Amino acid sequence: MQEEIFNRIGLTSGESKTYLALLKIGSSSTGAIAKQAGVSRSKLYLILDKLEKKGLASHVEKNGVTYFQAVEPAKIKDYLKEKEDELKRLEQDFDSF
Repeated sequence: MQEEIFNRIGLTSGESKTYLALLKIGSSSTGAIAKQAGVSRSKLYLILDKLEKKGLASHVEKNGVTYFQAVEPAKIKDYLKEKEDELKRLEQDFDSF
């Protein structure tokens, strides 16, 4: 159910699974995230990069190890607001066509 909601707001299945895994396990290295999310480690870095660009994840380095974490779920509203603004601009561009 939760994954479906994230998919509807524009996240891919992998992004949804990864975000939910990050929420569940907290700050973690990629091995634990991949296992919890059920995605391959080779795809995980790309997924985490996309989540960071969307403002839904962040990372820190500790002793040479990179740890990723989800931003609080309330930030998803910010992501949705950005998408809404983008759609409004697109509509305006279309109207001026």
